[in-house]
Amino acid sequence: MSDNTREAIKLASPAEAGPKQVALHLMVKNGMSVVGRLLDCVGPYVTGVVAVLNDCTDRTADVIAEKSLLYSLAPPVLVTVNSSNHPELYIYDVPETYAVGEPLVGEVYEGPFTHRYILADWAGARNLGWDMHPVAVRWRLFLDADDVVVDPQSLPGVCRMLDQNGLAAAATRYHYEVSSNGMPRVATFRERLARGVPEIKWSGYVHEGLVGFDPRKVAQVDGSLVVRDMRDSEGTGIRIPGRNLKVLYYHARRRSWQITPREMVYLAAESRVIMPRLAAKLIEMYLPVSRWPEEQSWAASMMGEIYENEEDYVSASHWYERAHELYPGVLPNMRLARARFRQGLWAEAVSAYERGIGLKNKIQLLDGGEAHESATQVLVAACLRKLGRIEEAVRLCEEARSQYPHVAALKEMHENLVRDEARSRS
Repeated sequence: MSDNTREAIKLASPAEAGPKQVALHLMVKNGMSVVGRLLDCVGPYVTGVVAVLNDCTDRTADVIAEKSLLYSLAPPVLVTVNSSNHPELYIYDVPETYAVGEPLVGEVYEGPFTHRYILADWAGARNLGWDMHPVAVRWRLFLDADDVVVDPQSLPGVCRMLDQNGLAAAATRYHYEVSSNGMPRVATFRERLARGVPEIKWSGYVHEGLVGFDPRKVAQVDGSLVVRDMRDSEGTGIRIPGRNLKVLYYHARRRSWQITPREMVYLAAESRVIMPRLAAKLIEMYLPVSRWPEEQSWAASMMGEIYENEEDYVSASHWYERAHELYPGVLPNMRLARARFRQGLWAEAVSAYERGIGLKNKIQLLDGGEAHESATQVLVAACLRKLGRIEEAVRLCEEARSQYPHVAALKEMHENLVRDEARSRS
């Protein structure tokens, strides 16, 4: 993700399809059950597919070939990566691997362990395929096999906009951790399109991103080329327990904790539940050296969550306030409202929620998600009831119910509020 926090660009409408000028880049493991759906989605808008097949044992390659033929694409370029032909990209998932070097705060990683080789350099693997894209292709689109593009018809228009503005890449909305009713619990911007030039490469052991261009040449495109991570692949071996944590932790210890600020914050995010003291130390190391206020705000919010999980709601509130000061956004205030609710500070909880709602139009590249807002509405409705503001409580509860109509507890709460409202009027 670029450090560029310019206002996002909205395309006026999906542009008409023009000449294809985009190649699709994939890295996929046992994605036979989902990769066909992805190619049905974007196949009409791309020239061909370059796929890195890491540890594939199913018919993923056959599906890619069949769909490429169906959509008259160039023959796919398939790059096989495994621990035999690229051992430098893998680690062996056993306790001894994570005992290299020294711990940071006396921590011990306790697994679980698979006793198998796991890919530990995702950028390195991606670059093997990235370098094999046809030179003539103007743009490269990257997706995961279990992604769905909500509006694939917008792809030509986004490319045209980038060309017209002399830009190097586009970051678009990415929805993941989608709730049962389709609402994203987490929504970020993620780079999706990059120019097909050799200096642009992948970097990062996990949470890999593109480098090799001026961050000021990245467009944040809001409302077009929206990608949703469905996380519904049925392939074997694709859900390695704690994979991201394992990879980041191994490399941090191997390098004697001489890691980048981005690696610090990512490892903090991955470790904050099972190794909270490690995560807290990493955030303390990260904040003074980071230059990106929004990412600093995200890190401060994580520190708040660590304290909240320990039921220290005073300290949690302090960190959520600090997150807001670093970069005012919706989610720090939703979390602050939750912490104030747990302290029994009803008016303060309502105030934090209202402050967050007032920031909904602010561009947030990292830390978004509609489902968090709906969950907070329920708590704030309860606060409003405590404060005797019944009409407002009913309205908020109804808004939450519109998103979660089948939640029995929410239905019961709404019925109780309606009765309270009726009594207040009688």
